[in-house]
Amino acid sequence: MRFVHIADLHLGKKIKSIRGDIELDFSSPIKQINEIMKEFKPNFLFVSGDVFHYRNPSQDAEELFIEFLLNSYENVDYTFVISGNHDNPKKLSNIYLFNRYINRLSRKKIFIYTDLDLRKDVEQENLKPINCDNVDIIMIPFIEYRSAINAFYNIGVEKEFAYSFVHSTLVSKFLENSVNKVKILLGHMYLENSVLSGTESKNFINSIYYVKSNDLDDRIIYCALGHVHRFQKVGPKNVFYSGSVIPLDFSESFDHGIILGEITDKFPKISFEKLNYKEFMILQESQDLFEKIEKNKDKYLKVLYTSLSSEVLEKVIKFDNVLKIQKVDDNSFTIDRKSDSVVITDAFDILEMYRKYCEIEKREELFPNLINKLTEIEKMII
Repeated sequence: MRFVHIADLHLGKKIKSIRGDIELDFSSPIKQINEIMKEFKPNFLFVSGDVFHYRNPSQDAEELFIEFLLNSYENVDYTFVISGNHDNPKKLSNIYLFNRYINRLSRKKIFIYTDLDLRKDVEQENLKPINCDNVDIIMIPFIEYRSAINAFYNIGVEKEFAYSFVHSTLVSKFLENSVNKVKILLGHMYLENSVLSGTESKNFINSIYYVKSNDLDDRIIYCALGHVHRFQKVGPKNVFYSGSVIPLDFSESFDHGIILGEITDKFPKISFEKLNYKEFMILQESQDLFEKIEKNKDKYLKVLYTSLSSEVLEKVIKFDNVLKIQKVDDNSFTIDRKSDSVVITDAFDILEMYRKYCEIEKREELFPNLINKLTEIEKMII
């Protein structure tokens, strides 16, 4: 069997710039993926979450994804999509309703599975893999941390292992009803020892959103993961992140693309296919700055400077490819790049979680009176 594994499309994502919000170019890489699939002729397409960047995506983003799904009917036999932490499950469910009608017309199928579907199947004790051509597909979309809290309070699992315990339990339940030798897992999760890119949502990278590698069953032939934006193999098992299909900001200077795989005799052979996309580039103040800006018109640019005059800055701003300009310390040209290391925040600490949210998402500190109010509320509910 052949498959294509993609994740973290983040369709519709916009980046803030000196000339307002700019939507990133997704149509070109999506077209490339379609062309690759047409040539590669895979049996399966795996989309491991974060299809959209915003919970209410633009009409253009929705149409681009629907068009991509329609093209998958021509290029692959089976398409599997799970929801990520950025996705609106109801939005994906509505798209799936449309595709169910198309599914009736062909042997080829599209399956979209969200956390709403997972909760329903758990309540009805109906956790079963989807069987296609003697392959069992297990899908675990992104799970909110309250599931881990329920496990912590109701079952007595230590809170640092609760979220991972939820995943291992779900995988075991799915495998109880697995009948085929080839077992594939789609998941949207933060796996231990994975290397972060710095653009993942920090509110979902902490001690609760942590899954141990040992909780991914050895019987699974290939784990197609999403959530971490950097392509990588994690640990000795066949656990792979395909990474985001394009760079999502200036911190992502590594290659982006998709995974092509082939499984023969229960052994997967994997290759990474880099896509062509508009790159992000950081330029430092220099005598040939204008020449460099002209030379890199096909890239998104950020200019770092210490002492450029207002006249020079006005000229720099006029270049359409310059998105950001930042003054840095006179003593060093430290590039504004997010670290791969992440400060782990206890998701049970409400005040600290909100503090981190304001720091990362709102880029502001908590006011003292708000801290006092939140502390009072926390005391009331504990």
